[in-house]
Amino acid sequence: MLSRIKSLLYQLLLILVLFQFIRVLFIGFNHAVFNHLTLSTCFIYLLKGIQYDLAALFMVNAPLIVLSLLPFHFCHKKLYQYFLMLLYVVINTVALIANFVDVFYYQYTLKRLTFSIFAYLGTQANMSSLGLEFFITYWYAFAIISLILFGLIRYFLFTMRKLKAMAKVAANYRNTGAIGLVAIYILFAGCKGNLNAFGRSLTLKDAIHSVSKPEEVGIVMNSVFSMIASYTEQEAAPQYFDQEESDTILPPVHHYYTDSAFRPDNVVLIILESFTRETLQSLNQDLDKGQYPGYAPFLDSLMQESLYYPHASANGRKSIDALPSILASIPAYQTPFILANKSNQKVESLASHLNLKGYQSFFFHGSHNATMGFARFCESADVTHYYGLNEYPHPQDFDGTWGIWDEPYLQYMAQELNKCDKPFFATAFTLSSHNPFVVPDHYHNHFPKGTQGIHETMHYTDHALRQFFQTAQTMPWYHNTLFVITADHSITPWHTEYATSDKAFAVPLLFFAPGNPHLKGARQDRAQHIDIYPTVLNYLNYNEPFISAGNNLLEPRAPKFTVNLINQCYQMTQGDYLLLFDGKMSLALYNLEKDRYQQNNLMTQQSQQVMDMERLLKAWIQQFYQNTQQKYTS
Repeated sequence: MLSRIKSLLYQLLLILVLFQFIRVLFIGFNHAVFNHLTLSTCFIYLLKGIQYDLAALFMVNAPLIVLSLLPFHFCHKKLYQYFLMLLYVVINTVALIANFVDVFYYQYTLKRLTFSIFAYLGTQANMSSLGLEFFITYWYAFAIISLILFGLIRYFLFTMRKLKAMAKVAANYRNTGAIGLVAIYILFAGCKGNLNAFGRSLTLKDAIHSVSKPEEVGIVMNSVFSMIASYTEQEAAPQYFDQEESDTILPPVHHYYTDSAFRPDNVVLIILESFTRETLQSLNQDLDKGQYPGYAPFLDSLMQESLYYPHASANGRKSIDALPSILASIPAYQTPFILANKSNQKVESLASHLNLKGYQSFFFHGSHNATMGFARFCESADVTHYYGLNEYPHPQDFDGTWGIWDEPYLQYMAQELNKCDKPFFATAFTLSSHNPFVVPDHYHNHFPKGTQGIHETMHYTDHALRQFFQTAQTMPWYHNTLFVITADHSITPWHTEYATSDKAFAVPLLFFAPGNPHLKGARQDRAQHIDIYPTVLNYLNYNEPFISAGNNLLEPRAPKFTVNLINQCYQMTQGDYLLLFDGKMSLALYNLEKDRYQQNNLMTQQSQQVMDMERLLKAWIQQFYQNTQQKYTS
């Protein structure tokens, strides 16, 4: 029995070492996110990560541990040991792959994998082409995984040979039973993430208290732990205030009383794939010593003719988060709403309210119709016409991976809108500025390459946008149309100025109405995706009540703030300040105007600012849980 315990400990120790090896790779590959991290802090985080590694180790290896310590003679047989080897290799290869995936995926989402990844993968209709593309792009990752798999098999065989032959005498069940009880206690305590089997279990939220910045939670976290914990942890709806006080602080129901008649303008909402605030030269004139070129010259020029928000944020870091936030003012949370709304219940949205005013509603996305559940969400949001890859008449325009190139697809949308009855509400979601970052062959070497692979494709999508507006200008519906342009999410920064939790969600947001010269200029207010819904309805003089977690950006008295969830921590910006709140207490306050890198925590110096922002944030969280979320799915 002692030899088996020793062998098992060696086997589990190897997995711990590999977890740490992958954590080092994780830090290295995500250096753009962690570029303010010092060597000493990095070492401390590696040590803190062992706690989550141990919890993950015990969680996934519980069957192996139990089966390895059974006090029976047959457990020492070679066939049984080969069965244990298979179990050891399979479960730990899966665990290591989960952590390895986040080496490359974390920079896009800023959170470790959660259980919802399985539902998310189920929404990817083009997994075959994507799988091949990922294999080509990350071939070295597959090579390392293959070496790890080979190493696990060889190491298990080595430890198996070291096992001493079990004596052919009756087992000492008293000793083995005692050892078994101790092993069960250790196993249970390990799964709880501490050395006390009767203590509180380690949770996802605990990690935020192990790091100095919320984006660094990924360093100490283990992907296996986050996947299991996200499935098992059920968070109760918070109750910070009684309902009357909460409604007073931040009413969830919006009703714009106006004497003006409803304005039946068309609305065209364009969501650009992966464009960020960093993309635009006009919003970054201080970068590169004033020589920053930007990668969207047409969007820069259009912004000067628009009402735009330099401090706009996406609510999430994934495309699947963006659509509910923009169309229905549903905030992004741990599990994307599209995946959480399993029964596809109806939701209030821009489309549902404008349909009541006689609008036709459209959604244009050149990818596979089932991609990311967009078609399913559009159905729940009462979008009446969905145009995807299936509806597009020219298959030769397929880019080979995601869908139709942006230029021909936006032209197609313009022609379709010209044929439909007016007024209309149309949403377009571009896709060409997505990995693997290629442009059509006839544009090879046509656009500047920039410093990152995405820069050339940003230029291409910007060109496609220019061509769309040139076509739209020739059409009779153009001058009575409100164009709203934003991006689905931000991406990994290429300047250190953007490697902060605040800038991690920064996207462009502009409102352009060619028939309304008064809708123009920069607004320094904080703005977010969930504000688009109420702002558009207010612009159209819509006077019916509706539910929204956002606010009307055109109303000077409405509160202007943004809220993001980053690694179980709420991040709120208002004015010059950013507040971090873990759901129970505030953790940090930064003055973004004076401290752009978020280095100086003002919690003690600015206690009133903390209390004011925390009160507003608590009301927002409570309304989201208790009011908004429930009413959206009623």
